[in-house]
Amino acid sequence: MRNEIRTRPALSPAERARIRRCREALVEGGLLSAPPGATGVPEHIEQSWRRCVGNDVPAAGGEIAYREPVDVLPELRRAAEPVLDRLKDSFADVPVAMVLSDASGRIVLRHAAVRRQRVLMDRACAAEGFDFSERSIGTNGLGTVLVERRPMLVRGPEHYNTLLEGLTCAGTPIVEPFTGRLLGSFSLACAVQDVHPLMSVMTGDIGRQIEARLLDQAGERRRRLVQAYLSLHRASSAALVVDAETVLANRPGLVHTGPELHALLWRFLREHGPAGPQQMRVPLSDGPHEAVVEPIDDGGAVAYSVRLLPSRPARRRERAARPARRRTAPRRSPAAAPAPLHVLDHVAEQLETALRHGETVALTGGAGTGKLRTALRLLARLGADDPLVVEPGRDPSWLPAAQAAVTGGRGLVLRRLHTAGASVLDPVPELLDAGAPTALTVDLDAADDAVVGLVRQVATTVRLPALARYRQHLPALVQELLAQLPPPRSATRFSPAAWNHLLAWHWPGNLAELRNTVTLLARRADGGIVGADDLPDELRTPRRAGGLLENAEREAVAEALRAAGGNRSRAAAALGIGRNTLYRKMREFGLG
Repeated sequence: MRNEIRTRPALSPAERARIRRCREALVEGGLLSAPPGATGVPEHIEQSWRRCVGNDVPAAGGEIAYREPVDVLPELRRAAEPVLDRLKDSFADVPVAMVLSDASGRIVLRHAAVRRQRVLMDRACAAEGFDFSERSIGTNGLGTVLVERRPMLVRGPEHYNTLLEGLTCAGTPIVEPFTGRLLGSFSLACAVQDVHPLMSVMTGDIGRQIEARLLDQAGERRRRLVQAYLSLHRASSAALVVDAETVLANRPGLVHTGPELHALLWRFLREHGPAGPQQMRVPLSDGPHEAVVEPIDDGGAVAYSVRLLPSRPARRRERAARPARRRTAPRRSPAAAPAPLHVLDHVAEQLETALRHGETVALTGGAGTGKLRTALRLLARLGADDPLVVEPGRDPSWLPAAQAAVTGGRGLVLRRLHTAGASVLDPVPELLDAGAPTALTVDLDAADDAVVGLVRQVATTVRLPALARYRQHLPALVQELLAQLPPPRSATRFSPAAWNHLLAWHWPGNLAELRNTVTLLARRADGGIVGADDLPDELRTPRRAGGLLENAEREAVAEALRAAGGNRSRAAAALGIGRNTLYRKMREFGLG
């Protein structure tokens, strides 16, 4: 009976009623209400229903996730659009819709020439931008095809969500040639009563036409990339060739690779790639490197060759100032170089300079930028491995504890000084005079002028930027956070697809948000690999691309901050806006 159902696309009213009752019984009774195979529907439909019940997918109506389909893989769109355009005339008077989804199940293209079919699709939210993954809307001819990775026919009430009961959908996966990577799915959808016996055959044929175009495109693109790679791979230095989907590396270049490399390097080149050969500093898995970057003629697609330059020997500025070592002195093994105080070179250099001159440092920046973490590193350099951390603005008894700490020579961190009034901070200069290792953390932009004046009187301020300003260092930060976790969580790794999302996110919560995210994902993965589907929804949902006006506004804010040397009050005055408006714009644009 199940095979008969699978081969007959049309359903009688009695069959539709029976299938609906079976689905409702499983949804209401739960997974244990019927043994597998007892529902009387095709096996792939029942398996999908059971997945939906287990994942608490809404079975009726519900809010279908939507986002603008602006980030479609360009090769998928280039391959599919000509195929669908050719078929539009053939389907001009046929009440059927052609629907294309990306690999996440989101609808990226839809064509329905007949008005009543458009109305039917709109009522089912089957339109561009809506999430038709199985986890979002249940069994359907797009999302379930992506799960099963094979052609499927889903008829009327075989759909899990009642929104789709009026449709019959034949779907097929779209797979990238060469790699076997799943790019999306294609479906023909019509009203239950309009189903045609050849619907599944036509769907499969259209899917293969799209894949054939992908094959042609990929063959030409990869031929150009391989040619570029062959011209570099015999080089004695490390060399890479990269485009939107691929990284090729010669043997010396392999040491700089990792699962995050493509997302990291391609994001940088997409934004900063030169029009001709140019020396520039590029981010790689093991940190930034000097390289000569050159665009590749890739038939309209963007690609680059990256030739790494030999590392310069570290300068030893202090050698001349040191007295000559006596020949009779015993030789000592060199001490390991201390860990950098910050991942950004210019910030680390400011901190090192302050330490070298014996200055008290006040770390400033927005919430979550790592002020406390950096303060603790500073004090550890000074030999204070277990400093006292107090918040004068929140702890009324902070002063006696701080006095005891400095009297005993223990390190001290005075934290979040912007939350305290100037009168509360009157004892700070006297505490610092005691000479104990001390560091301050304060958001000077949120502090009143009296607190700003006091901090600048007693300390050297160093600003920590927002994480969005140095996302190219994200892999190193993630590895550092993982190393702090106990095994097996410390062995957790992220897939290339997950890195794409991590590097695209703007991290409004800065390092604090990153630490929480990495810790959560490592706990769940327990030493395994974190995939894109394991990430929180916010990270998997691309931000809306800014228009010309928004991009111009962002550049204006960034330029005003540069011209004002980072002084936000002067930048706000130059822009003719208030400080609060400037802060909001900086958060919105990820300018820290």
